Amino acid sequence: MLIDISADITLAPVYPGDPQPERQQVQSLEKGDFCNLSTLFCCLHNATHIDAPLHFVKDGRSIEQLPLVVFIGPCHVVSVEPGAIDGQTARKLCPDGCKRLLVRGGGKAYFSPEGAKALAETGLLLVGIDAPSVGGGDTQRETHTAFLQKPVALLEGLRLDNAPDGDFLLLSQPLLVGGAEAAPARAVLASPADILGK
Repeated sequence: MLIDISADITLAPVYPGDPQPERQQVQSLEKGDFCNLSTLFCCLHNATHIDAPLHFVKDGRSIEQLPLVVFIGPCHVVSVEPGAIDGQTARKLCPDGCKRLLVRGGGKAYFSPEGAKALAETGLLLVGIDAPSVGGGDTQRETHTAFLQKPVALLEGLRLDNAPDGDFLLLSQPLLVGGAEAAPARAVLASPADILGK
């Protein structure tokens, strides 16, 4: 079974200060137009999205410069308590050999800068979270920088309600937005059998 862990761009909560997404119907079959045609205006950080190093690291890699292998492969889903994830807790989240970690905290968990540094040192390729951001409060820059300098790609705004803790195959490719610091992603969890059709 495939588990869609993406949030709807037009319905997901918007990070304070970011622009509200808007879909506009340009043409409509119902009105006699040639086809249905829409435009979409949104921040690249709306809903489920990936942060590239360029988001907080000067001269960091932009979204199209990150290898796709980062976003496709085995991952581990783990639940945590709401609030800040400190260094000691962060070190216990990732099993040996884990390269992609998705954290469920009811949308209210985030990493302290110390937690981010501890986790980034483990060799992870990607960290995901079901909150709008991996950081909290006035430590956003420090937390993001700790991850992105390594670099660890950040998958934010996940919807993990239907995903139990455990090991999965993650598919979460970002849209190709050349030169951008982030991009929306459609994130899905599966077992290897699902992908192979067995």
